[in-house]
Amino acid sequence: MSDTVVRHLEEYLAESLVVDCHEHTLLPGAGPARVDLAVLIANSDVGDDMISAGMPEDRRQDLTWSTAAPYLERVRNTGFYRSLIWAFRELFGFDGDELREGDWHALSENLATGNGRPDWYEHVLGRHGRIEAILRIQGDEADPYDLPGRWFAPVIPFDPWIVARDQPERERLAGTVGGRASTLEAYLAALDAAVEEARNRGAVGVKSALAYRRDLAFGLPAAGEAARLFERQSLEAPEARALEDFLVHAVADRAGAHGLPYQMHVGYGSWQRNIAAGANPLLLNPLIEAHRATRFVLLHGGYPFIGELATMAKNHPNAYLECGWLAYIAPAAYRRAMGEWLDAVPGNKLLAVGADCRHVEQTLGALLLTRRQLALALAEKVREGGWPMSLAEGICRRLLARNAQELYGLDEGGEPFG
Repeated sequence: MSDTVVRHLEEYLAESLVVDCHEHTLLPGAGPARVDLAVLIANSDVGDDMISAGMPEDRRQDLTWSTAAPYLERVRNTGFYRSLIWAFRELFGFDGDELREGDWHALSENLATGNGRPDWYEHVLGRHGRIEAILRIQGDEADPYDLPGRWFAPVIPFDPWIVARDQPERERLAGTVGGRASTLEAYLAALDAAVEEARNRGAVGVKSALAYRRDLAFGLPAAGEAARLFERQSLEAPEARALEDFLVHAVADRAGAHGLPYQMHVGYGSWQRNIAAGANPLLLNPLIEAHRATRFVLLHGGYPFIGELATMAKNHPNAYLECGWLAYIAPAAYRRAMGEWLDAVPGNKLLAVGADCRHVEQTLGALLLTRRQLALALAEKVREGGWPMSLAEGICRRLLARNAQELYGLDEGGEPFG
């Protein structure tokens, strides 16, 4: 679909400010000493695709052109790969449709030179991306609330509190907020203090990635039963699962009480793990119904559960859809999903951008790919669905930034990077 409507929407999207709702961005100065093409591919979803295509996993961290080429050829059709091509065109004037041997050294030098610039993040994310804020999923940082500048907003994972098994680990977690873990009651008080601290120190949300290790069917054992399990030194698998279930509800309750959206991984997962069946968002229905004061953000477009995800957001006032990663997991699925969601789901409940990347170059490539798919989906609404252009433009603003600003309590009207 190439016509004036698509071009107008692409231009409009390119000028619109963006809130990136899901990243693991390597912080300035904290990444690899040299970022070249081998490092970028190894640290990106393209590396996952190459392993899926047959590359031995142990080859990922020591790529050369000769070791990478057979597998790059196999994945050049995927959205992950295409996103890098889009980024290289935008940043370096790359004029190819695929990576060839002669490109390996030149692109590596471009990447290394760029990442050596003190303004590289501003150049990539601000000038080219028009990104005004990034929600960063925090990991093992010494201080997860210490982020450079005003542009990064922390999202704090609370799964460690849910899956902690031994008493020393529970005491360590509780001790981070001056609490104890001698009883379940004391542990829950410490959990409450930890969520409150997250809010007070600038976190904009909490996160769960439990779908990478178990299914999302969370039961709700009685508090007395949970207390008994908490005191046990060793638990059988069903007992450990029941205690996890109780603590998931505890985190959800406290996230709502402290006004923090609860991000939950659903659907497709990376790292070559088949989690899709147990990560069906419909399994979260009892949890979401049980915590109506908590806003749940269901991540990654729920791929492949696109219709199921729409059902959750359409029926639950406290369920929202973050669909950025989907745009380059499968660009055609993103277009199809947007076509369906924009017919079914209130426009304030969709978050369009969230690349889930470590390197800013792939974040940009994913954003460029997202804009293209969103323009195509909205153009169909204008041309065939009877939408006025004003509605399409308003949806652009909502999906790129305004919804995230409202949901996560971000300051509006800020300038983008650079």
